[in-house]
Amino acid sequence: MKKFFPVFLTAALMLSSCSMLNQLNLKPSALETVMALREILNSSTFKAVKKLSQLSSDDPSRALPSEFKTVLDGLKTLGYGQEVDKITKHVGTASAVVLKESESIIAESIKEVDFGDAVSIVTGGKDAATQVLKNNMKTVVRRKYAERLDTELGKTEATKYWPIAAGAYNIFAKDKIDSSLSNFLADRAVDGVFLAIGHEEQEIRKDYKSLGKAVVTKVFDYYTKK
Repeated sequence: MKKFFPVFLTAALMLSSCSMLNQLNLKPSALETVMALREILNSSTFKAVKKLSQLSSDDPSRALPSEFKTVLDGLKTLGYGQEVDKITKHVGTASAVVLKESESIIAESIKEVDFGDAVSIVTGGKDAATQVLKNNMKTVVRRKYAERLDTELGKTEATKYWPIAAGAYNIFAKDKIDSSLSNFLADRAVDGVFLAIGHEEQEIRKDYKSLGKAVVTKVFDYYTKK
């Protein structure tokens, strides 16, 4: 009995200590964990869009998909050589405008994401949060991109010639492209943006304290040190 009492007392003290730790809120709540993930994604989105915007600021055509030039080359063979440069300029400008609005477009989507098991995402490493965002919201973000591109491209004649170019390209191409210019650009742009966001998330995870967000530090300190 004498041996049992110290063991019992030790166990009781341990349970009491765990209870006190929880009461002190050293373990992040479910809400705090989700808040930390949203902070990570918002910061990743801001940094990704800023870098992509800088790349396209001097030459808007740099924001365009690699296939774009190949498709327009088909227009030249059909006798639309003079229109190609105009189309490239208009589409590049429209894409750059939408890119600059990406932060607000995706920020709205981040508010709606259901992270499910948030702890597993925090501990998943690399770009786990970005992948959840992409899987949950890619369709919505893509639609918003396409809608904005429709508005911008509607101010030009680019959409008039794209179906012709896409049709000529699709005759011989293994991988067909969308005959809607806004859909084509939205597909490629969203993939590129999510790729950039994922890269930024990986970088932030390496030094999450640099964000200066108390909830991020609390959550990641707790789960990375467990």
